[in-house]
Amino acid sequence: MNSQASPATSMQPLQPANVIPGEKLDFGTLGVRDESLTDLITDSLGPNCEAVNKIAAPRSTAVCTMAGELVNEVTADLEARLPRVDRINRKSAESLDAWAMDIVGWTGHCDSDPCRLRDYEIVECFESFLLFVAHHAKAYFGKQIAAGLLESEGCRLILPITCMKEEPESFDFYGAYNNYPNTSECGMFPLDSSVENHTTPAALRVMAVVEVGESHQELFHEMQRLAVRTTRVYANQHNRRFAWGLTVTGSCIHAYVFGPDVLWTSNEINMASASGRHEFISLLVDWSLCSVDDLGFDPSIRYAFDDNVGGPYLEIDVHGMDENASQVKTCTYYSKRCVGAATDLIGSHPRYFAASTSLESMGCPSVLIKDVWMLSESDSADDRSSILDLHAVLEGTGELEGKISQIVSAGSVYLFQGGTFVKDTTASVFPDLAIASLHISGSQFRQHKRTVAKWSGNVISAASDPNQVVVAIADAMAAHNAAYVKCNILHGNISNRAILFQETDNGVTGVLADFAYAAPVSDAGTAKIKLPEHVLFRSIRRLENAETPCTRLDDWESLLYVICVVGAIGFSQTERDEFAAGRSGRHYIKSWNSHRALEASRERCHEMSKPRFYNFLHDNIRHMPLHRLAMDILESLFHHEWCSEELSREYALNDITLRDSIEDEIVTKLLSIVERHKQEALEALGAKRSTTAVVAEESDGPPRKRTRNVAPATSPMATRSKARL
Repeated sequence: MNSQASPATSMQPLQPANVIPGEKLDFGTLGVRDESLTDLITDSLGPNCEAVNKIAAPRSTAVCTMAGELVNEVTADLEARLPRVDRINRKSAESLDAWAMDIVGWTGHCDSDPCRLRDYEIVECFESFLLFVAHHAKAYFGKQIAAGLLESEGCRLILPITCMKEEPESFDFYGAYNNYPNTSECGMFPLDSSVENHTTPAALRVMAVVEVGESHQELFHEMQRLAVRTTRVYANQHNRRFAWGLTVTGSCIHAYVFGPDVLWTSNEINMASASGRHEFISLLVDWSLCSVDDLGFDPSIRYAFDDNVGGPYLEIDVHGMDENASQVKTCTYYSKRCVGAATDLIGSHPRYFAASTSLESMGCPSVLIKDVWMLSESDSADDRSSILDLHAVLEGTGELEGKISQIVSAGSVYLFQGGTFVKDTTASVFPDLAIASLHISGSQFRQHKRTVAKWSGNVISAASDPNQVVVAIADAMAAHNAAYVKCNILHGNISNRAILFQETDNGVTGVLADFAYAAPVSDAGTAKIKLPEHVLFRSIRRLENAETPCTRLDDWESLLYVICVVGAIGFSQTERDEFAAGRSGRHYIKSWNSHRALEASRERCHEMSKPRFYNFLHDNIRHMPLHRLAMDILESLFHHEWCSEELSREYALNDITLRDSIEDEIVTKLLSIVERHKQEALEALGAKRSTTAVVAEESDGPPRKRTRNVAPATSPMATRSKARL
């Protein structure tokens, strides 16, 4: 583990998308329904704001001066070429003139009205604009570097990456591809790159997603598509803090910044006017010169490459304070695998990395790192000590030994800016928007946190056998109950990433992890817990009212949804492919993933009726161990002798309130249920191991001479053979 005074400020997002794999088919790939996506954009969209474009402005005065000089140079050359390009023969035109011809066709010139173009034609013109600016930027940066005024690591080229048109049936993660381009991406490339269109998929080079429409009437439609594709950016780029995006509708451009809670949009940039073209050139130049954290990347998570360790990997800095709490210390971990990618557009963007303390040991991870943007009361609030104190209580309880993950360190993520460390918060991401964001519904203050726990196994989504999941669930929920009874601590955030499993010589064991949201239990037996990260796993009561104190039954209800999701995704590649294609329970579960909590609650209440839930299990969960476990938990949580068989929202909420009066009785029953299912699962796994061992022993034995099967002389087969002869 390396200690260093400050994190490296360079970043290399230059490898293919799949070099650091994320967990495949996690619940985040469920997406949301069309109407929910519309609600998501509507609810999180902030007002148009000039400060959006200023986020990328270089902080250094000297670099800011260079940016101004380059913008003026590019603007002067472009405006001088536009009126005369119609007199130039395109076949003999130099690159700058050819690009200017495309720009004229898109924007017009001398503030005249632009011509109406098809979307794929606008894509070509937009890309020509990027190439025009990049050509000047490459020459200008070269001169400044040669003069010692600029470092090559501090600048980049913004070049177009042409994408094929994607027309999904709904705004989801999967769709059909047509054979013509109607969209593009702004990619980051080193200065020695050629100034041309790039078509090779390179997800880690993507700086901003671009959506193109023919007219301003298509703006909201393009925003929806932009939201879907930006979600994929978060999933593919594991060092994303926030994301940029552009919509091009006719000759109008809007720039977007996707924050954890608010979608900020710039004022309209009119490319048919000289002032609009100047404004967009300024944004492109700022993107070329600003620091990587202002591009939306996290400089404390860096992509690197080394053939000696098998190719690409991640360097992840974990920050902490020294003994005097006066100086930030940095430890670096190394990872080749993201076991849980950020899969939501808005929210805390949790990520999980299997990591080690050295390059050579990456194949055998020693820690699990969680990276998340957590809600916080203020900039000064830091729950590092509370998390460590809570874990000290948990880890000091004998019954929990080996059943919960052990915390190595926890605290805030810091950025190295202006020669000093500053906490990474929503205020540091959007300093010019911080005040305005307080007046927007849904905007909340968040701190960037990173927790390191000892490696305790894989998430249950990675299991290859449903019986492994059943055993892990039983062990984890036993630990969950022990933490409540022995330590007065409620977990409060049960998800598929909070339950781990590990295979040992003695079989499979489960571990309860991720106590980041845990809280002490009051005398009333409830705990005040922050809103969990994922709508998909929240209990009905918490969907109805986020301020409602939690009980153990809320966590058990979350467990029921975890079983449904893991079971519907499946364990073989064929099952996962079917789920991805929507032929399994994917669309059913998507109804639980509504952005609006009350809508999600309504869907849950409707689907928790016994007949409907049984039909879901029968149609979508083919593995009987999970099928039976889910049904038993459902009956214990929702279908008592005083519960309605057909749950409506009103009945369900009333029943949930009533069941609190017999919480201990229900929990005791649930624990006995999972323990019984665990024993059945262990027997199944033991039988499977025995069969595997016998097959392996036979295959390892001495080779036997092959002989043709000959039937005994007394057998009917032998008799018939002799008769034929």
